[in-house]
Amino acid sequence: MKVCLRVMGDQLLARVAAEIARADSAFPRQFTPHVPLQWQIEKLLHPFNATCLESTTPHATVMLLEAHDAAFVDELWSIASRDYDAIARDSRNEGPRDRASRSHRRQEGQDGERKRVAAAPVILVFDRELPTAQLMEMPAIVTDWVIGPDAMHDLVRRVFIALKRRQHLVTTPVDARPSLRLESRRLYHGDQAILLTPSEVAVAELFLARFGSVIPLDEIQLLFKLAGRSVEGSNVRVTMFQLRFKIEALTRCHYTLTSAYGQGYVLRHGKAADTHAHAASATWAANQLGDLA
Repeated sequence: MKVCLRVMGDQLLARVAAEIARADSAFPRQFTPHVPLQWQIEKLLHPFNATCLESTTPHATVMLLEAHDAAFVDELWSIASRDYDAIARDSRNEGPRDRASRSHRRQEGQDGERKRVAAAPVILVFDRELPTAQLMEMPAIVTDWVIGPDAMHDLVRRVFIALKRRQHLVTTPVDARPSLRLESRRLYHGDQAILLTPSEVAVAELFLARFGSVIPLDEIQLLFKLAGRSVEGSNVRVTMFQLRFKIEALTRCHYTLTSAYGQGYVLRHGKAADTHAHAASATWAANQLGDLA
């Protein structure tokens, strides 16, 4: 899982980058025991405006703005409310899969509306103490704020709260099956996607619909014929090999495509899923023994 931090302010950018690089960083390396967490930093240039709120990445995104005094808050109030409303209104009920789909549509030129963007949470980071009375009322675009140049642990906590509050931060269970979007020819697993060829799309749809079942070679060859592809054995094997490679790369070997002794091919759980299941069983057994003791 990847979280993108869009940072405005040179001093704040340097502090965040240094904190992430530390071995005992306040920014965790794992979201869950089975989900590694990567932090990506992007520099946001002045001046701040409504377009800065647009998040075109399918990854969870948070904006961190360096603030020195209450005057910066006054600048945020000056942003036209209609510009923010156009962004927030469309993203209020938008989930991670919707944002990923929208991002792909925009890349392919299928969605030209600029307003259809996700509003990223905004957290102000003040470098000194300010009277609470000056911070009681914030513009609608501000999600949260922290005070102090060394308040990294508090900042990280507020980053996660903001993402969870807007449902921008979700995990992909290791047993979640891949899904296929025919219009974009992309195979998804959580918020990750990979592009398939027309031939791969046809067979992938069949494998997903009949997960765990052997698909006979006759059916696969029929799909190749309907797609106008050669049904030579070598062509089928190459396509199956390429599809298997993409599935394993996308799901990190939790799913794989294997040959069924010359009868056909089957989509099933891969080695990573077997390892995870074995570890879960071992943990359960250990807990049971501990209870008996």
